[in-house]
Amino acid sequence: MRILAVSDMHGNLTAAHEAVRIAGPDLALCCGDWGDPGEMDAGALGRILADSIVFSVYGNHDDLDMLSAARNRDGTPILLGQGEVREWRGLRFAGISGIWAKSHRKPYYVTDDDVERLASDIASRGADVFLSHGCPVGLADTIPGGRHGGQRCFLDALHIVHPRLYLCGHLHVAQQRVLKDGQVVINAGYACKGDYWVIDLRPDEITSEHHSL
Repeated sequence: MRILAVSDMHGNLTAAHEAVRIAGPDLALCCGDWGDPGEMDAGALGRILADSIVFSVYGNHDDLDMLSAARNRDGTPILLGQGEVREWRGLRFAGISGIWAKSHRKPYYVTDDDVERLASDIASRGADVFLSHGCPVGLADTIPGGRHGGQRCFLDALHIVHPRLYLCGHLHVAQQRVLKDGQVVINAGYACKGDYWVIDLRPDEITSEHHSL
């Protein structure tokens, strides 16, 4: 399966649409931050959905009403529900939306307990590909200046779910880590400025390439 991975469009969907056109993926995956309410263009989203099936989680800059209503051309919702495991073409996809916080003061906040519970629910059914907006600390979470911007709860989720491929976003820096057991962790980067990844997911191998428009 050829997968296109993007994240953090922040209202500018032009590069993501161009990436879909260039890559011709079987599936496009997004790690959130399509754009805040009023910033996101429904027409631009529609053009992407006309050209590819899309599965997505949401981040902290998303029009949740628009994303919740959006449907792929096969009728499937583009948003993966919290803890949902969706089977598609023989693979299982799951995600945890939102960003880490200590409370539920914002609708896109998830706590340590939330992430652990959702990851355990996903693990009970298994997932080949796992998405989150936040990042696992120490893995594909480097920010400019060399510091780490990930959270422990998402690292724990990686260990609990144990997917073949883990995609995240939020930090606007495209990067990848390949773990000893072959797991691949990719931060999709900043699609607002042209970052995207093309990933070929085979039964015995994952290959990936980062591109920038």
